[in-house]
Amino acid sequence: MKYIDEFILDRINSKKTRLESMLLDKDSLRKILRDILVEFAYTSNFIEGSTLNIEETRRIIDSGSDFLGKAPYFQHLTFNHLNAFEYVNRVKDESVNTGGVLDLHGILMRGIDKEAGSFRDVSGKNTIHRNIDGFLDKLNNADEYHAIEKAAILQSYFYQIRPFNYGTGSASRMAAKWLLNYHGYIFGLDLNPYEVKYYRKCAEKAGRGTIYPLVGMMTKCVESALDQMITRVKRLSIMSIEEAMKINKVGVDEMYEWIRTGRVKAYKKDGSIYVLNHEIDKITRGANILDLFI
Repeated sequence: MKYIDEFILDRINSKKTRLESMLLDKDSLRKILRDILVEFAYTSNFIEGSTLNIEETRRIIDSGSDFLGKAPYFQHLTFNHLNAFEYVNRVKDESVNTGGVLDLHGILMRGIDKEAGSFRDVSGKNTIHRNIDGFLDKLNNADEYHAIEKAAILQSYFYQIRPFNYGTGSASRMAAKWLLNYHGYIFGLDLNPYEVKYYRKCAEKAGRGTIYPLVGMMTKCVESALDQMITRVKRLSIMSIEEAMKINKVGVDEMYEWIRTGRVKAYKKDGSIYVLNHEIDKITRGANILDLFI
């Protein structure tokens, strides 16, 4: 059973293909992806009830600084998102597995929960571990579902069984990010306060077995992240040849020599010449975007 309309999937996949074909400046790309990390941590924590604003979130991630009067729980959780992103970046070529989910929970809840990295299986029979093993095996091999649908199904299952005493929501979103990265998609959480409230309601409904709203929210998050990347990369990396000459303080002949020798990449559009104003060794393709995530 498909949850997302084929037209919407085609639109998203066309944007993914476009991003993969773009030439990107590595330094600018790292800055954009750092912003996505900050937005993800800020919004994920906001969903859980955090009062940290986005600039406080950025400061904690960049410097590890604490804020007096702010809940230590969310300050630890904010900084732990950086380590969780790094972990996902290391394992993104592997399918989501139970051991990795436990690792993610352990990273996210480090310094917060004494049972970080453990399921709340009080029976001692490892029932939750076995159930998640079976669920992830079926999900990873369910070819009838798109990656975005799988990410929503994963979160829905976690909301239903609540495998951890604390941090189920944070861990499920990070696991969904891992699953999407594995399939070559970016998972962003650039949501306004009203969308955060709606996300919470979607999660609550998913916990009761109604998954459609959460699929819709995940679809929005993925498409918005692609739109954001494409827009910001275009703005930072591409300029007219006249603007590039002005910035670099060179004349027409020297600029054409740079283009001829490959120092800058140029292309024509609508009769005008545009350039990527960076040396070739500082440029990567959008297809390699996840390799530069941290």
